[in-house]
Amino acid sequence: MKPHFYNLRSRLGMTNIPHRQKELNLGVEYGGDAILSDDFLKNFPHAAVDTYDFPKPEELKKEDYFSQLAKSLKKAEELIHRTLKPDEIQVAVGGDNSISFPSLRAVLDRVDASRLGYIRVDSHPDMNNISTSPTGNFHGMWMRPFVGSFEEKKIARLIDKKLTPYQLMFIGNLDINPGEQEFFTGKAHVFSGGYIRQNKESVLMNVEQFMNNYQHIYLGIDIDGFDKSIAPATGIPAQQGLFPDDIAPVVEYVKESLLCVDLVEVNPKKEGAAQTIKLAQTLLLSVLK
Repeated sequence: MKPHFYNLRSRLGMTNIPHRQKELNLGVEYGGDAILSDDFLKNFPHAAVDTYDFPKPEELKKEDYFSQLAKSLKKAEELIHRTLKPDEIQVAVGGDNSISFPSLRAVLDRVDASRLGYIRVDSHPDMNNISTSPTGNFHGMWMRPFVGSFEEKKIARLIDKKLTPYQLMFIGNLDINPGEQEFFTGKAHVFSGGYIRQNKESVLMNVEQFMNNYQHIYLGIDIDGFDKSIAPATGIPAQQGLFPDDIAPVVEYVKESLLCVDLVEVNPKKEGAAQTIKLAQTLLLSVLK
């Protein structure tokens, strides 16, 4: 299947300074532009590219935020539905992690939710509720409506198909907040980088068992799951994060079942942008080629 790239230019999920950081993640909305360069797209001469611009947080009144966010998420999803062809694989590129919301919502609208396995490479599960979020940033909450109740009804109403925590597999050294813990104990599958390095055969066996339960796989990649030595230009650079070799066997194993890929949180305006962009492009090539 040929890729159909969706460049979703969003900083709308990051209205405040990211967790434990000192500054706003200004520029992350242009991550897709940097990744989908002319040279990169030469690898996919027949690929389609569509773009959607989310409004900037500073353009909205605080009281209108969730209304405008819900409207923008819906419009991004509608773009995917309107343009994706049956012989294409959906590839959403951001932008902050909230762009995964319309991407996953679009996939769930096309398939039986019970037949979708969700694998995410990340340092954060993004399952906070509004009242439990340490920052108030939607990019750290975007997945909560898909797995549980969400306190903002304008967002919750967009979800008509949900996933169970058992359908989720996370790869990375997760920083789990107390409000997210309920979705993990004995439920979602989690493999840290250290565990993968020491137990590759066991991890692949678990991936195989996981995949046997599902017809389709959604692969999400947050670049902040990778070590800051190779992915510094992101909102929350990872201490002791992943390296490409850690996930390469998993990617190779699941790529034939992929229905959708997303890659988020590259910030081309930050120091170390060139190597972070190169890593993102290399990861996408490993998945799509």
